[in-house]
Amino acid sequence: MGLVMTCRGRAPSSHPRGRGRRRRFSEADKRQILQEAMQPDVRFSEVARRYGIAERVLFRWKQEITPAAATLFATVEITDANAPSDPATNDREYAS
Repeated sequence: MGLVMTCRGRAPSSHPRGRGRRRRFSEADKRQILQEAMQPDVRFSEVARRYGIAERVLFRWKQEITPAAATLFATVEITDANAPSDPATNDREYAS
């Protein structure tokens, strides 16, 4: 899809265990690969294999790139369910 990755040092096939050296991807490359992996009907495993990386690397990139603000929080009010409702201070009704 137009994205060319290079690996410094030995070619992956020349390593004794058949693996290459660790590559570093720029943020732009990571985003491009993730965008490709997140398309409908595309599997992370297929994209990972195409770029010669482990599927778990894609999941880690997704976590790193997803803003922490995307986590949603809800306001919770803890009350004593046995306390009688005081209409002067609270308009809520409690079920018994």
